[in-house]
Amino acid sequence: MAKQEMELLEAAIADLPPGCRAVLLLRKVELLSHQQIAERLGIAVSTIEKQHARALRLLRTALEGKS
Repeated sequence: MAKQEMELLEAAIADLPPGCRAVLLLRKVELLSHQQIAERLGIAVSTIEKQHARALRLLRTALEGKS
């Protein structure tokens, strides 16, 4: 079951828009702060916050449809 859930999560992440995916991975995998991500990507912190929230929303929607 865990393997199937991981595959679903990986597929949902792969389907995210590129900006959302990049922000999500930097936040959750590399454990960077919004400020650090903004500096790395050269964009505003508010944009990072919006992209992160959108990524989480899209993932939740995608995963709810699969369960």
